[in-house]
Amino acid sequence: MTKLDLEINHDTWMEICNISSSAFAPIEGFMDEKNYRSVVDEMHLCNGEAWTLPITLDIPENKKEQTKKSSSLNLFFQGNLVAQMEVEDVFQIQSEDTAKIFKVSKKEHPGVAKELSRSQTRAGGKITLLSSLDDPFSSFPSTPAETKKFFAEHNWKKVTGFQTRNPPHRAHEYLQRIALEVSDGIFIQPLIGWKKADDFSPKAVLQAYKTLISQCYPKNRALLGILQTPMRYAGPREAVFHAIIRRNYGCTHFIVGRDHAGVGGYYGKYEAQQLCQQFTNLGIEVLSLCGPFYCKKCQMVVTEKTCCSEDQQAASISGTQVRELLLKGEHPPHEFMRPEIAEVLIELGKKGELFCGK
Repeated sequence: MTKLDLEINHDTWMEICNISSSAFAPIEGFMDEKNYRSVVDEMHLCNGEAWTLPITLDIPENKKEQTKKSSSLNLFFQGNLVAQMEVEDVFQIQSEDTAKIFKVSKKEHPGVAKELSRSQTRAGGKITLLSSLDDPFSSFPSTPAETKKFFAEHNWKKVTGFQTRNPPHRAHEYLQRIALEVSDGIFIQPLIGWKKADDFSPKAVLQAYKTLISQCYPKNRALLGILQTPMRYAGPREAVFHAIIRRNYGCTHFIVGRDHAGVGGYYGKYEAQQLCQQFTNLGIEVLSLCGPFYCKKCQMVVTEKTCCSEDQQAASISGTQVRELLLKGEHPPHEFMRPEIAEVLIELGKKGELFCGK
């Protein structure tokens, strides 16, 4: 048996780091076929633990036979040897698996399109991280060891995790303040990884949140960290996945809102919450909160549970409209976004740093 050198992409590099840091516990490597099938079909690992999205290493078709004959893989990222993997299994995934995971097979869905672009040959086995690379986000806590240390030092016993891929607007702030009311602290952890081109850039999200936390939240009640993993846009399954990850970071509670990790109207209202509620072994309590909006009659941010208006007159503004306003240097309505947050984003827009796409 031989060792095979394999160049990996940034997504795979991030997943190796997550496996190594225990952000993806109890996973210790890329999934073999049995665990892959169990996750796709049953949303659990073979050992019975809840897990909803496959974590796999795709192998180029021209390396398939070599991989089968190899005992281990030397994994290179940008020419640097970063990890080794014991080759325990080489297998083929099925084309229909994508529809099971995303509940849709349309290539217009960004997560589906990305998954279909990968090789169907996958290899599983335990990972050993050999070296770390320069990280532009190293000033933000990114591993479970870092966050658990922070929580212990600040005596946070009850910690609520908040997942986001966008800068904060009033609805997000509403949910976060609920968490601050019922927790010792809130861990705001934007996803820093692959996202579709018109999503906000990591720089935009992090700078906006630094502004919100420093100017609007009590000192030492909110921690801003990062989660370095690709966005899947897998809706309900990704909501459970995000909850499990926040458990690993030391959170006791996790907010799941109206359309967690959704995109393009592919998932039903509160479908993510409904799936989360089917699991009894997540090791974290899911806070299923209604989607907030600004009510013109109430003149404040409310939800369908707290608003008395029958027609619930919302100050409606789409994400597309927000993006267009910011790029033109105009502030979205104050009911939607704080002016100080909008100002940060407008300045980044002037520099061409507002969105993921170039």
